Amino acid sequence: MIIENPSVLVLFMLPLLTLIISICMQLLIKNRITVVGVVFIGYLVATFVLFNSTFLIWCFVYTGIAITGTLIADLIRRKRK
Repeated sequence: MIIENPSVLVLFMLPLLTLIISICMQLLIKNRITVVGVVFIGYLVATFVLFNSTFLIWCFVYTGIAITGTLIADLIRRKRK
Protein backbone atom coordinates (compact mmCIF):
# COMPACT_ATOMS: atom_id res chain seq x y z
CA MET A 1 0.00 0.00 0.00
CA ILE A 2 1.47 3.31 -1.06
CA ILE A 3 0.50 6.28 1.05
CA GLU A 4 -0.23 9.22 -1.21
CA ASN A 5 -0.82 11.72 1.58
CA PRO A 6 2.13 12.08 3.99
CA SER A 7 -0.07 13.75 6.61
CA VAL A 8 -1.83 10.41 7.16
CA LEU A 9 1.55 8.88 7.94
CA VAL A 10 2.66 11.69 10.25
CA LEU A 11 -0.64 12.25 12.07
CA PHE A 12 -2.07 8.73 12.38
CA MET A 13 0.19 5.83 11.49
CA LEU A 14 3.48 6.85 13.14
CA PRO A 15 1.91 7.96 16.46
CA LEU A 16 -0.08 4.73 16.70
CA LEU A 17 2.97 2.66 15.80
CA THR A 18 5.08 4.58 18.33
CA LEU A 19 2.55 3.96 21.09
CA ILE A 20 2.29 0.23 20.36
CA ILE A 21 6.05 -0.24 20.07
CA SER A 22 6.78 1.70 23.26
CA ILE A 23 4.22 -0.34 25.23
CA CYS A 24 5.68 -3.62 23.95
CA MET A 25 9.28 -2.52 24.57
CA GLN A 26 8.45 -1.34 28.09
CA LEU A 27 6.81 -4.67 28.94
CA LEU A 28 9.91 -6.52 27.65
CA ILE A 29 12.78 -4.26 28.73
CA LYS A 30 11.20 -2.67 31.84
CA ASN A 31 13.43 0.41 31.62
CA ARG A 32 11.65 3.63 30.71
CA ILE A 33 14.80 5.63 29.87
CA THR A 34 16.04 2.97 27.44
CA VAL A 35 12.71 2.69 25.64
CA VAL A 36 12.30 6.45 25.25
CA GLY A 37 15.94 6.80 24.21
CA VAL A 38 15.62 4.15 21.52
CA VAL A 39 12.48 5.80 20.14
CA PHE A 40 14.09 9.25 20.18
CA ILE A 41 17.30 8.10 18.51
CA GLY A 42 15.32 6.12 15.92
CA TYR A 43 13.23 9.12 14.95
CA LEU A 44 16.25 11.43 15.07
CA VAL A 45 18.08 9.23 12.57
CA ALA A 46 14.93 8.98 10.44
CA THR A 47 14.63 12.77 10.47
CA PHE A 48 17.87 13.25 8.61
CA VAL A 49 17.91 10.03 6.57
CA LEU A 50 14.30 9.66 5.40
CA PHE A 51 12.67 13.03 6.03
CA ASN A 52 13.93 16.60 6.22
CA SER A 53 14.84 18.80 9.17
CA THR A 54 11.26 20.03 9.61
CA PHE A 55 10.39 16.52 10.84
CA LEU A 56 12.49 17.24 13.94
CA ILE A 57 9.45 18.76 15.67
CA TRP A 58 7.58 15.48 15.15
CA CYS A 59 10.56 13.63 16.59
CA PHE A 60 9.93 15.34 19.93
CA VAL A 61 6.17 14.78 19.69
CA TYR A 62 6.68 11.05 19.07
CA THR A 63 9.10 10.90 22.00
CA GLY A 64 6.32 12.32 24.18
CA ILE A 65 3.99 9.64 22.85
CA ALA A 66 6.62 7.03 23.74
CA ILE A 67 6.73 8.37 27.32
CA THR A 68 2.94 7.99 27.47
CA GLY A 69 3.27 4.43 26.15
CA THR A 70 5.78 3.51 28.85
CA LEU A 71 3.46 4.88 31.52
CA ILE A 72 0.57 2.82 30.12
CA ALA A 73 2.77 -0.29 30.11
CA ASP A 74 3.74 0.35 33.74
CA LEU A 75 0.05 0.51 34.66
CA ILE A 76 -0.57 -2.76 32.81
CA ARG A 77 2.34 -4.41 34.59
CA ARG A 78 1.16 -3.22 38.02
CA LYS A 79 -2.37 -4.53 37.39
CA ARG A 80 -0.99 -7.97 36.56
CA LYS A 81 0.67 -8.26 39.97
